[in-house]
Amino acid sequence: MIADRLRLVAITNRLLRQDDPATIAAELVAGGATAILLREKDLPPRELYELACRVRDVCRPAGALFLVSQSLEVALAAGADGVHLGWQSVPLERAKSIAPPPFLIGVSAHNKDDLAAAESGDADYAFVSPIHPPRSKESRLPPLGFEGLARLAKGTSLPVVALGGLRACDTVECLQAGCVGIAAIGSLYGAATPRKAAAEFLQA
Repeated sequence: MIADRLRLVAITNRLLRQDDPATIAAELVAGGATAILLREKDLPPRELYELACRVRDVCRPAGALFLVSQSLEVALAAGADGVHLGWQSVPLERAKSIAPPPFLIGVSAHNKDDLAAAESGDADYAFVSPIHPPRSKESRLPPLGFEGLARLAKGTSLPVVALGGLRACDTVECLQAGCVGIAAIGSLYGAATPRKAAAEFLQA
């Protein structure tokens, strides 16, 4: 089930650390991350594709889900399990018409209108954010908190993954709010010991 594979999503960000994203992905998967989302917006398509292939080769043997942020082209070319669309990506409905099943297409949502659009467009899942102020970047969006998260997660039929400033200690609240999993950048990819950080999330 997709819900099980989205239990713990680690999102890459090379700007947080100079280590190779594929190497960090291997540590995160070894620690228990169930999915890796490659999110490197500044890379040109060729470089992103080459990196995607290396991260894919880390995820596949471990059974971890591999997603690419923004670029449907790179996700399909690299044989990823799915794409996470951003506001600059192709429209959800068009992506669904292009990508062959069981290719997954997810979106980001910040309010009930975003979730309603995702449902009507037949998205496979949604990241709801920010729960807390993000640790890896600045955000102009007001934090939802756990109450806001619960209102959104319990008001949609889509599998919801919580994102935004989350730590291992937030796991229970997110699951109780109706989420199928948690996604993190700073607390996982940016951790001093990514394998340990992933394991702590799962233990929580």
